[in-house]
Amino acid sequence: MKISEDMVNKHGLRFKESAVIFDENEPADQMYLILSGKVGIHKKVKEAFKLLIELKEGDMFGEMALVDRKPRSARAIAKTDVLLFAITESVFYNLIQTNPSFSLKMVKMLSSRLRETNQTIASLLKGDRKNIVTSALITFAQTRGEQEDGQYKVHLAAFMKWAILRVGLEHTDLVSAINLLVKDKMVEQPKNDPSHIMIRDTFFKYTLDQ
Repeated sequence: MKISEDMVNKHGLRFKESAVIFDENEPADQMYLILSGKVGIHKKVKEAFKLLIELKEGDMFGEMALVDRKPRSARAIAKTDVLLFAITESVFYNLIQTNPSFSLKMVKMLSSRLRETNQTIASLLKGDRKNIVTSALITFAQTRGEQEDGQYKVHLAAFMKWAILRVGLEHTDLVSAINLLVKDKMVEQPKNDPSHIMIRDTFFKYTLDQ
């Protein structure tokens, strides 16, 4: 994508190495194209900032400012001396209308970001699958389980089919999480009836207290 010298003079911004370009939770009204240098995108985790991604010349960032106008969700820091092209809403729409390569770059970037987000969500789901399945079991048992002597009887195959559609985990992940719950004695899978699992009332109280 070509940016004229006149446009750079008008909308270009320079930052020295280690300078904060914008901070998390700051108001936002423009995105940036990196004309030279490198930028790190950081997210605060507990008391420290974690580097999410390092961007280079030709990359764009901060695009959500022009999509939802909400505060910045991360911090941007100049990893080297950088020259940025600031894209406000008016500049953005002008580029969309007059610069086909910019439009294509935006589509590719947003598509890539969406794919990365989906992969991150999938990783988080798998990493926390025990808690996710626990929550799903509570919902399923209370709405579709059979009460027997202070316990809920849940048909395992029916739960698996229901959960796959609702919590984003694959069958193998669900089986693994169920096995962990059985191993930890949070639920019981009767040896004489492995097609069901039994959930005691204490299971609900335990999970609510966590």
